[in-house]
Amino acid sequence: MLLFLAFLDPRWPMPGRVVYLLDFSPSARESVFALADRLPRDGIYVAFAERAARLPSPTARRLDLGERTDLKAAFQEAEVLRPSRVVLVSDGLFEPISAPFPLDAVYVPPKPHVAVELVPPPYPLYGETVGVGVVLEAPLSVEARLRVEGPAGTWERSLRVEGRKSLAYTFSLTEKAEVWAVVEGSWGRSEAQVSLQPADRGRALVLGDPALARYLEAQGFQVEEGPFRLPLEADLVAVGLGVLDLPEGAPEALRSYLRQGGGLLFTATPKGLFFGGWDRALPEDLPLKPLGRKGAALILVMDVSGSMEGEKLSLAVAGALELVRSAAEEDYLGVVLFSSTHRVLFPPRPMTEQGKKEAESLLLSVRAGGGTVLGSAFREAVRLLQGVPVERKGILVLSDGLISDPQDPILALAEASGLEVSAMALGADADRAFLKALAERGGGRYYQAATARELPRLFLKEGQEVFQGEGLEGRFPVRARPHPLAQGFSPPPLSVLLPARAEPWAEVVLESDGRAVLALGERGEGRVAALATDLSRSWRDWKEAASFLGGLARYLMGGKKALALYAYPEGKGVRVVVLGHLERPLFLSGGQEMPLVPTGPGRYEIQAQTPGVLLDGPRRLPLAFPLPGEWTPRDGKLVLKTLAEASHGRLLALEDLGQPGSSPLPLRPYLLALALALFLLERLLEARSFARKA
Repeated sequence: MLLFLAFLDPRWPMPGRVVYLLDFSPSARESVFALADRLPRDGIYVAFAERAARLPSPTARRLDLGERTDLKAAFQEAEVLRPSRVVLVSDGLFEPISAPFPLDAVYVPPKPHVAVELVPPPYPLYGETVGVGVVLEAPLSVEARLRVEGPAGTWERSLRVEGRKSLAYTFSLTEKAEVWAVVEGSWGRSEAQVSLQPADRGRALVLGDPALARYLEAQGFQVEEGPFRLPLEADLVAVGLGVLDLPEGAPEALRSYLRQGGGLLFTATPKGLFFGGWDRALPEDLPLKPLGRKGAALILVMDVSGSMEGEKLSLAVAGALELVRSAAEEDYLGVVLFSSTHRVLFPPRPMTEQGKKEAESLLLSVRAGGGTVLGSAFREAVRLLQGVPVERKGILVLSDGLISDPQDPILALAEASGLEVSAMALGADADRAFLKALAERGGGRYYQAATARELPRLFLKEGQEVFQGEGLEGRFPVRARPHPLAQGFSPPPLSVLLPARAEPWAEVVLESDGRAVLALGERGEGRVAALATDLSRSWRDWKEAASFLGGLARYLMGGKKALALYAYPEGKGVRVVVLGHLERPLFLSGGQEMPLVPTGPGRYEIQAQTPGVLLDGPRRLPLAFPLPGEWTPRDGKLVLKTLAEASHGRLLALEDLGQPGSSPLPLRPYLLALALALFLLERLLEARSFARKA
């Protein structure tokens, strides 16, 4: 029977030791102080905030325990006292942790208050318009007056704050700056301050646009005006020159630079944008295309005599292919071959995608052989152009030898045809005098190629001359579309405009009567923009031009240079998301380096408990973000209820505080000892009885 009772583990109620944990953190202390007279006098009291300390009585005050809440310190102090019961009196504005003992809790409302924190941008550039985050937190709904002071002046607001509210204070950063924020109300006052220092100055390589270079220098950029050299190390490359003004391979280098995260800006100087052939050299990467072009027609009259055999013909064909590639859909291109006789390789046809494929295939089939008779081929070219429905028509004659047929009729026809006749002399044996006279009489251009290797670029140059678009002069009103880059700007009318349309993948920022003026977009990992006006003639009197163009330049180089930082409260800290081009990013905090986890292209994440420093190669970027704090809004009553029930306690009402504590006495050891004593006594009595019988 005794063993059965021991198995049931009965306990005898006895008076116990009750420890009261009183939350003296800034958010709860006033409510706890008001409750002090209602607390039992026979308990043991521990006050806590960041630290914990014993109190002689529930009405004692301690204001030196810190400005945050550390529940772990309170639990450790309570454990030392070996309580039979623990009661937590708090507002619940903390991150809960598991209690090492049964815990009851009493909820008190937090003090009405608004906390303010200033969050600087992670990587502010010189001259950039930066935004300092103004984060307000209030556990209860309260009215507040906010005042922020800094380089942009003072602004004040009256607002109601409940939970978390974020605002942005923006200004142009050109030197070290200080920002102050003060928030006040009937509940009191809180303030914050932050310092900003420009982390870097953007580097811009400007080619052929001195006006843009001056604007960017005024915005604090490190500007280099050429030359074009590889590798491209600038954060932004601005191009106001033509394809032929740059070294061979420049279009391919710019395309690679853009796709790897660089920033590109094309401007419509007299040599740039469409005038420079960039719509043909980079057809997939230029956000603007010519609008309303009438098109042009060109026939290449090419020498395929025996002297052209070998490298000359190969490079002449390569040059003709450049002509094909430089033509747009509204342009017409044809080829007439001549040697001892002439042959129409293909008549003038629109250079659509299919037309270009057919032209390229035919050109690759050309073979050399025979003499140098030009007359019939030239007359055939003039005849073929008569039926082409465009205004501008031209002929380009290429030869490397002496023309064997009479020259005067050819020259007379060139002058009388009304066509634009150009000529190209290849090598020292070419009939330079005749070809130069042919270009002069025909109103075209004369080219002289010392070697065949010069042919592709000269062909491309002629194609740009014939197929180029036209600019308009006058007064063209500009309208800004909704876009962060145009916000707050009102650009004046333009003096020069290249009629253009935006590609489907591009976003129009500025337009004029339905024509795109500024369009931009992303290609690969970089950003590209095209501006359809000449800055040396437009916007010269616009005072905000430098600021607008500086913002555009910083946006374009953002794909390579800038970082975006996002912080999301999560658990005891925040989840930090960094967007940008990083090599091997590490987060340094508390003396420990932790790698950021790549979660996508140009995206890295880490769970942080405290602010720290982002390390990436030579860069050291302090990262500040709003961590959960003393005034971070929470459902305090729910926090306390969950904490208590998880430890087999409960959430108490104020009237339950006076209940005495108990320390139940376990009876199992006594029952087991009594059962053992009775067992031994029984064995002793049995032994004596056996001895008497013996």
